[in-house]
Amino acid sequence: MKALLLLYSGLLEEGKEKLYTELEKNISLLTRIIGIDSIYASVSSHFKDMFDKFPEVCFINNVRDSSVFGAYKGLRKLRGNDVLLVDAGSTLTKEGLLTFFNRVNVTVGMVKERWSGVALIKMRDVDYMIRSLEKNFERSILDAFYTLKDTYSIVTDFVQLKGKAVFPILDLR
Repeated sequence: MKALLLLYSGLLEEGKEKLYTELEKNISLLTRIIGIDSIYASVSSHFKDMFDKFPEVCFINNVRDSSVFGAYKGLRKLRGNDVLLVDAGSTLTKEGLLTFFNRVNVTVGMVKERWSGVALIKMRDVDYMIRSLEKNFERSILDAFYTLKDTYSIVTDFVQLKGKAVFPILDLR
């Protein structure tokens, strides 16, 4: 299993230091649960200083600076693995992650009808998710999961979690 962190400029609204503090906690938790060689980050040019702060993370270039394109680039790189897709603005807990690991299907965390910022994509469904993301570059990641479910008939579990939802940023570039 690999973890893919999505970093895009919309996360900088609350401040870079606050984001990096939360990201440090999330990376520490993911390192303990998944392993040190399994953490990847899809980053835009706004995060050039991350190379020095987090040397244990493998970086993937997010040219378009959107969460959907970052997920697309990262999933293409991580084909052949189960992928835990994490929005870097979300807060991870051990208990929250364990609800994803014992599932058979693609699992999407939801908070009040919004994406919670965490999803687990099984290896057999990664290629279909990549195609779903291609169809939703101008929309949100949640729309891509609905496309995965409706167009490709992939069984997708939408699990209600406690916490705050990640508000998708629509990039109309």
